[in-house]
Amino acid sequence: MFTNKNADSKSANAKSSSRGKLWLLIILLVVGAAGGWWYFGRSADKQNNEVPAYRYQLVERGSIISTLEGVGAVQPVNSYTVKALVTGEVLSAPFSEGDVIAAGQLLYQIDAGRAQNNYTLAKLNLAEAQADAAKLSVTAPADGQVVKIHCAKGDLVSSGVQLLYLRDRRQMLLEAPFKTEEAKQLQVGQEASVLLESSGEHISGVIQEISTVEQVSGGQLTHKVTIRLNNPGSLQEGDWATAEAGGFASVRSGLLEYGYSKQVLAEQSGEVAEILVREGDNVKAGQALLRLADESVENALHRAQIELDNAQTALEDYTIKSPIAGTVIEKKFEQGDTIDSNNNASEMAVIYDMSKLEFVMNVDELDIGLIQVGQPVQVVADALNGQEFVGYVSKISIKGSSSNGVTTYPITVTLEDFGALLPGMNINAEVVLQQAEDVLLVPMNAVARGSMLLVEGSEGEPSDLSGYCWRQVELGLNDDYYVEVISGLQEGEKIAIANAASNG
Repeated sequence: MFTNKNADSKSANAKSSSRGKLWLLIILLVVGAAGGWWYFGRSADKQNNEVPAYRYQLVERGSIISTLEGVGAVQPVNSYTVKALVTGEVLSAPFSEGDVIAAGQLLYQIDAGRAQNNYTLAKLNLAEAQADAAKLSVTAPADGQVVKIHCAKGDLVSSGVQLLYLRDRRQMLLEAPFKTEEAKQLQVGQEASVLLESSGEHISGVIQEISTVEQVSGGQLTHKVTIRLNNPGSLQEGDWATAEAGGFASVRSGLLEYGYSKQVLAEQSGEVAEILVREGDNVKAGQALLRLADESVENALHRAQIELDNAQTALEDYTIKSPIAGTVIEKKFEQGDTIDSNNNASEMAVIYDMSKLEFVMNVDELDIGLIQVGQPVQVVADALNGQEFVGYVSKISIKGSSSNGVTTYPITVTLEDFGALLPGMNINAEVVLQQAEDVLLVPMNAVARGSMLLVEGSEGEPSDLSGYCWRQVELGLNDDYYVEVISGLQEGEKIAIANAASNG
């Protein structure tokens, strides 16, 4: 039997073509279904993820606080670096690092040497200049009466020239010789009697002095006895009188003298600048009588005073005392060290006043008017695990600094209770500028067009949002999220807030 090979081949080819078309149809159906699923699924997701244009909320009351934040590093309220202004050996340094010292306490004593000698010499020069200047002021050496003034204002006088004549007529003195044997029996303070030869009047007196020098008078050995007596008014210098004392009489008479009588002489040359008394005036011991002027003496006094002041200032530099009370942070020189030209004016020690700590923070010009001295400041220290402290504004500087069109002003914050805070530690600070309780609050992003809100209802300007109008309100305090509404809105009203992420 014979087989038709061509016919079998065509049949096989036909079957193969039918199977290929079937698979192509299946593939097209799958691809179409997948495309449809992707398209419709994407459209559904897009519709589900679309952000609404507005969100809505009711107006409620609450509290709002406006704060200012800043950072800084705390420092001691006062610090001082001790520096040497002189050279020399450190004789003593009676303190150690960590000591708490008082203001004025000795830190270093440096060998003064020549400076001490210069100071001593300057004191001597000043004393001499003062003594010369004191001579320009002429004073009464004792109580008395001005009998005669020998000069006039403007006169040039030399040292030793008579200026005034003073005497005291209220008391008189009589020197009378007594026999040596009798004088030895008399005593100072003993009563005596004076006999005036002119009138025979007896006047009581007192022995003031008994001379120890023996003299010959009237052919006899005698001692002078000085008797003081009150002048009843009629006695004159030069009157003759004898004396009796202890039952003994004077060998001969003597002349009465005024109790005090002296020519006042110039002790310093100069010009009579001022006469302070008149003839006949009664004056007291030490009372100024006249004043001389001498430019060279006055200049010498002025120079001597300046030289002493300079010498004292220079000497004080060798004694270094603490200008403040505080804690010694660093000590760089010890007893026996030498300060020379290489380390002159170098740091000797550093002292911190740790009674308070402070830091500085800058405040924007828009907020500086809300800061007051004494205002509390909350402080947090990260180095102490976020411990909180309370300080206060102690200083507000009016010297601002500008950068990029913004001016800031530094304020100083002081901490009196600072626990374990140490100088140099960084802190975060917060100052409450303003706060309000039980006020109407709306989100910051609800405010548009200056101070307008979209409020449900018809009161206000029309808007594109159905059922809502633009309403003008008065705003108050604000923080980063909310703002106070002072007027124009009521509690419970609904507002619309545009969502920035919405795409319409």
